[in-house]
Amino acid sequence: MLQHKRWISAALAAVMTLSLTACGGKTETAEVNENGETEWEANADIFNMDQTEEELYELAKQEGKVTFYSISSRCTKIAEAFEAKYPGIECESFDISTNELLEKVTREHEAGQHTADVVHIKDQDGSLWNEYVQNKIFYNYLPTDISEHIDPVYTETQVPLYIELTQLFYNSEAYPDGAPVSNIWEITQPEWKGRIMMQNPLDNVSWGSWIAGFCTGDVPDQLAAAYKELTGEELTLSEGCENAGYEFLKRLHDNEPIFTSSSDEIAEAVGTKGQTNPPIGFCASSKLRKNIDNDWCLAPINLYPTTGIPAINTLYVVEGCEHPNAAKLLIRFMLGGTDGDLSGYEPFNTLGGWPIRDDIEPTEGSTPYEELNVSAFDPVAIYDNINVVRDFWTLLG
Repeated sequence: MLQHKRWISAALAAVMTLSLTACGGKTETAEVNENGETEWEANADIFNMDQTEEELYELAKQEGKVTFYSISSRCTKIAEAFEAKYPGIECESFDISTNELLEKVTREHEAGQHTADVVHIKDQDGSLWNEYVQNKIFYNYLPTDISEHIDPVYTETQVPLYIELTQLFYNSEAYPDGAPVSNIWEITQPEWKGRIMMQNPLDNVSWGSWIAGFCTGDVPDQLAAAYKELTGEELTLSEGCENAGYEFLKRLHDNEPIFTSSSDEIAEAVGTKGQTNPPIGFCASSKLRKNIDNDWCLAPINLYPTTGIPAINTLYVVEGCEHPNAAKLLIRFMLGGTDGDLSGYEPFNTLGGWPIRDDIEPTEGSTPYEELNVSAFDPVAIYDNINVVRDFWTLLG
């Protein structure tokens, strides 16, 4: 079995390795028809993006069931709404963590047990595109009539469901006049030493991807310009820092951030009322949903020039699945369809998450996504650089 070290998470690394190797069973040349399709691809009509909802429903009723694995507990609500709209089709959902989901679906796929039809997950480090989609373990299915409502920048490598962010938060009670910082370089200054909370990028894939995003594409140039705007001086790179992204990470690390194991812990520490000198902290934007229930005063900061790369929730059809038409119908349903019925999308349209579609309004209280400073997610660049950036962070001590 190949040993493809995907970095920090040994379990996830093992899963990815298994995926590529055993699907090494899959890497053997499969028989294809005159259109270049495998038997399953042809039977599933997986590349046909023009089927209507009505056509898919008739085909899906013959299959009678759809099973999907999701990283969200809201999958139960989706299943109930789907069964209500499409009588005659059972929708079985499983709420599974990211690492467990990938391990489960990969092992089942290797064993020829095609249990999952649809997967809802995040391509945190580009591995889903580079390892699963490229090796035809997962398939992107995006109906044409829905794609017209989504910016193509989000659909080149994936079928996006909604966006979440890793944002910097502050305590609005302690800072009633607004955010205490705005330029991202401010958090590297002495006054914030030991007062910035975050998860260690060595502890999970999403945080490793987040720091890698500062070092790729045009983000380093943006960071260099932002530094000059803040200080009036050109940025001087330290030894071992090849661009402004690495320099930012070095200075952030040197400012002794407080590492915790969860976004919940950060949100509570930052947002709890009654503090006179609370920390600021990076955590999942979804924690805004807990503000009212926990009586927090957690508020996001729209950092300049960027708050980092987004965490895009994605949908895939699993190769070899037994209910491909029901799978495609479920994806249409979860993406919001075209008939104005948003019951399949509504559970995900919450504070701290943003719709991908241009015809779906974000939930009340959300900052319009186009007003946020967010870097593009390039699955190839992140995939190619995540280990390099992670090693750099490790050497910082």
